[in-house]
Amino acid sequence: MNKEHDGYVVYYKENDKELPFGVVSDDYECKANTDYIPSRLKEYLVQIEDRRFFGHCGIDVRGIARAAFSNIKAGKIVQGGSTITQQLARNIIKDNRRSISRKLKEAIKALELESSYSKDEILNLYFNNVYFGKNLRGIRTAGLHYFGKEVDNLTHTELLYLLTILRGPNYYINRPEKSISRFLNLSKMLCDAKIISQNRHIKDKRTKFVLQDNLFQTIKRQTIPFIIQLENSKHKRILSTIDIKIQNFAKQFVDESKYPVSIVAIQNRKVVAFASSYGTDYPFISKSNVGSTLKPFLYCYLRESGILLTEKFSAFKNDLNWNVREVTYYNSFLNISEALFCSNNNVFLNASSKVGIDGSLQYLADVLNLNSNDFYLSSILGATKKGISLYELAYAYSIFFDIKNLTETKRECLSILNRIFKNKLGFTIENVFLKTGTTNDNKERYAVLGNSDITFAVLRNENTINDESKEGSFMKYIARQFLSYLNPKNDYKWI
Repeated sequence: MNKEHDGYVVYYKENDKELPFGVVSDDYECKANTDYIPSRLKEYLVQIEDRRFFGHCGIDVRGIARAAFSNIKAGKIVQGGSTITQQLARNIIKDNRRSISRKLKEAIKALELESSYSKDEILNLYFNNVYFGKNLRGIRTAGLHYFGKEVDNLTHTELLYLLTILRGPNYYINRPEKSISRFLNLSKMLCDAKIISQNRHIKDKRTKFVLQDNLFQTIKRQTIPFIIQLENSKHKRILSTIDIKIQNFAKQFVDESKYPVSIVAIQNRKVVAFASSYGTDYPFISKSNVGSTLKPFLYCYLRESGILLTEKFSAFKNDLNWNVREVTYYNSFLNISEALFCSNNNVFLNASSKVGIDGSLQYLADVLNLNSNDFYLSSILGATKKGISLYELAYAYSIFFDIKNLTETKRECLSILNRIFKNKLGFTIENVFLKTGTTNDNKERYAVLGNSDITFAVLRNENTINDESKEGSFMKYIARQFLSYLNPKNDYKWI
């Protein structure tokens, strides 16, 4: 994916309303781009910041001299000599040091901008790059954050307020009395210059601001293909598949975890939530071995291939003479139902060997919609050549156990996964499933759980608190979080 979506605003839908959720960016900063900058806003800016903007080459010598004289006369800094182009240059190079080298870089960049762009283009660039406090850049981001509006819906007073805080966004936002005073001074300045009417100035005096604090997150470009529903390239806008309530749950799950974790949720074959300690794209692009989470698929294939529940296989060795590690087994011989419950590897190897390893591997490739060449013997235990992403795992479960297409074998498998849910999480909810998996010496721990309505896949990375048990407090954390989400009163049926 290229950078064509950089600066797009991602929306979600709630109660027939489309609301902003985040900005596409691989950077920490939220910078929402727009091709529409109101002409009156440009006029206000030039009058307030740089009246000779259309006459200078990017550096205003007269302005610098006037500012220096005023500062010497006042005995302190009361005026700046930077032009709009220089301010743009400063925002582009992102260097606010008070040093000669910075001013020199700023001046050179300003001259480059003036030689490359028209004055109107420079104003557009300015409003797409200017800093508005916190991690916000650009007039569009500021309008959405402080007023919940796109640029074309901002009123005169809202636009003027955003110009008011330009000199020091964090300073003015935290000092309402200072921002109001400056707002009124700017309104009078525009009125005196006959850019706004006297009536408009009188209305400005009566204005009371109600600022919002709409929190946006930056969404990495590689995430977009998985959440995009509709795209409007003209307005640089994406309507996503995100369900904000589930998304808030996912984000809280990650924020409150003492470990690095990732989570993705699938509902009606769409990504409705995602979050990760490593960035928004991690659940989609990071691939790894997924351990025993593939066993439910194999279980169904083995049952459909003729393996009976009365048939027992060795639980401590296999017919392939392959030495595999077992965490636990309670009998020397188990059937595949028992092996799925306690996640025994040898039984699945022996049963797969009986029906044919190649067929078992092809079945896994088909379920996961991956190239069969990526699967080999270790795939019976969850390993593939290129790995499987958390999204691919969640999506495979959601499709495989779609309530509309459940076979008797899949219902049988789900009943075992429901027993695993009760056993590992310590509470009972009917028709909820869970399968866990560990890999990379237990440093990566997976859990796939859900019901007929939604599927969650969770990955815990690293082993930051030296948790030597197979799942340890990872399961306790999942239990604590999902008990509040998967309400025991909900009655989801797969039987």
